Amino acid sequence: MKAEQDKVLQEKDREKTVLLERLCQIQVELLQTWQQLEQLRQEARKQQENGQIYRGEPFITPVAAAAPFKEAFAPQLEESSTSSSSILHLGAEQLEEMSEEESLRLLRSIVNVGDPMKKYTGWENIGRGAFGTVYKAFNAVTGGAVAIKQINLEEQSNKQLLKEILIMRDKIHPNIVTYLDSYLLREDLWLVMEHMGGGSLYDVISETMMAVGQIAAVLRECLQGLAFLHSNHVMHRDIKSENILLGLDGSVKLADFGLSAQLTPKHRKRSSMVGTVYWMAPEVVRNQRYGAKVDIWSLGIVGIEMLEGLPPYFQETPFMAQYLIATRSAPKLQNPWLHTPLLHAFLNCCLQRDEERRASALELLQHPFLTSAKPLSRLLPVILAAKQWREYRI
Repeated sequence: MKAEQDKVLQEKDREKTVLLERLCQIQVELLQTWQQLEQLRQEARKQQENGQIYRGEPFITPVAAAAPFKEAFAPQLEESSTSSSSILHLGAEQLEEMSEEESLRLLRSIVNVGDPMKKYTGWENIGRGAFGTVYKAFNAVTGGAVAIKQINLEEQSNKQLLKEILIMRDKIHPNIVTYLDSYLLREDLWLVMEHMGGGSLYDVISETMMAVGQIAAVLRECLQGLAFLHSNHVMHRDIKSENILLGLDGSVKLADFGLSAQLTPKHRKRSSMVGTVYWMAPEVVRNQRYGAKVDIWSLGIVGIEMLEGLPPYFQETPFMAQYLIATRSAPKLQNPWLHTPLLHAFLNCCLQRDEERRASALELLQHPFLTSAKPLSRLLPVILAAKQWREYRI
């Protein structure tokens, strides 16, 4: 009997070995295909920067977009007005069609003249993202705290930076971080925004456990911000816990519009693979054309993140995570029995693989799960607890 059991176990081990070898082979083949695609994209991008092709938006990789720092301006723009009022009248289509040189020209015309190092004091490095370093500082006159993001122009498209400023400046909403000012100093753009004293949602998730009512409150506030953006034909494209900021009053605001896109009648859909891998919607990973509902998928992943501490596939490499997002069914909760049916139903509405079947932000705001949302003041205990734990470890 034991000999037969040993034989069965050996056979199972051989089968497992064969399957693992096959899996490794598939991963290598996928990696080779991915590298070929990346090479093609880099060639296309070089052609675009040289003016040989135009695809409607700068090519942006999932990590960062790079564009050379250019001092030259287009001659035709030298004759046109570049005041703030003229920029306000520029249509989204005109912004979309601008070259990098034209974008830099307009960028220079809307930023503040001066040195932010003189206007703000007490600088403190509080984080770094894909496109720059974030500092906390204080207005030398009022003493009010601000957050300042420093972005090197060589690491980001001038056109995308221009869009980011215009979106933040013109799209004012209680659930969107307030834009205050901007400066262009040598080869760096400095974005000055309100400081959110509670840190990011990621800080809370990584340090504490959130109750369902607190999770519902965060999701509701994010949806209000997304509904406003989508109604103004803007998609964020990088919704994740790090880009959701919290105030010490419990306020919840969307931040970091470095990858956002302004949709237009001519460009109603996008196809660039943009965002942070683990939060990407399937249509983004597959390089299909997509609309604003990619933000809804990402918000559903944030919901899972708040419940389980990490997004799905976070233990996998980014490449493998992309493959799993593209090929597997919608991610499921690891411990579904711990959560309410309404929460499951809400996440299911967010995580429909078919974009057409995925709920919109306005539809989700009517979802019965959100009736369980606690007052925003109830977020303060987890915000303060997260801050205390971080300070304790430091």
